[in-house]
Amino acid sequence: MYTICPGCCTLFQVTAGQLGKAGGMVHCGECDHVYSAVDYLYEELPAAREALSGQQEVSARMQTSRPATPVAAWPGVATGMVREKDLPPAFDSLAKPLFTGDWRHEGIAWKDVLKGAGFGLLLLLLGFQWMYFNRAELSAQYYWRPALERMCDLLGCELPLRAEPEQLELLDRDVRQHPQVASALLINATFTNRSVFTQSYPLFEISFSNLAGTVVAVRRFKPSEYLAGGVDIEAGIAPDALVRVVLEVQDPGEDAVSYQFGFF
Repeated sequence: MYTICPGCCTLFQVTAGQLGKAGGMVHCGECDHVYSAVDYLYEELPAAREALSGQQEVSARMQTSRPATPVAAWPGVATGMVREKDLPPAFDSLAKPLFTGDWRHEGIAWKDVLKGAGFGLLLLLLGFQWMYFNRAELSAQYYWRPALERMCDLLGCELPLRAEPEQLELLDRDVRQHPQVASALLINATFTNRSVFTQSYPLFEISFSNLAGTVVAVRRFKPSEYLAGGVDIEAGIAPDALVRVVLEVQDPGEDAVSYQFGFF
């Protein structure tokens, strides 16, 4: 028996067993169209060929507008049909439809290469712009610092000094009643930079606590507030350099029995 796919006008040979298992539904191996073979079934090959000739003339009107559906979505659809052109002379064997198209090899066009290079260049430029406008925040992170220094060497920009307060060591401190001002304290302290690089001056914090350890007073001072006049704040603290702090603050009261210093 023979059937014609209404989707692509391909002639196939089918068996009664295939149609019986699938309820008459078949799957075209050429165009993936699923249709009822019973509606396009012919017992003899000449009759099928004659019908095929007529169907090819009106195939544009008979083609379905439904998109091709994979066979996995149609349980029970018969497969393994044989096209007429694939059959041996005796038509006594079954084979799947053969792919007859040719592979097409296309070279890579230069315009595609240039487009890819241009896209990569734009991404690189965007990354540099992000680093440039965020260099102040990124420069404080040690893993970004080397890359930012190289970038600024090329662009001629400047980076803020690194800041690692944990590398600052307090060497000496003294808190006493101010000798000339009533209800005031005179604070003297000395700290140094233990890092191998010059870093910025930190915020200097002093806090006072009571007997229970509760903080009763705290204040942070800017470099301009705790450094003596004439110190170049923008130059930063060189490695192993000593920094002297002199502060005059209001006495926090009798509850303040201990004090702590910190850098931020």
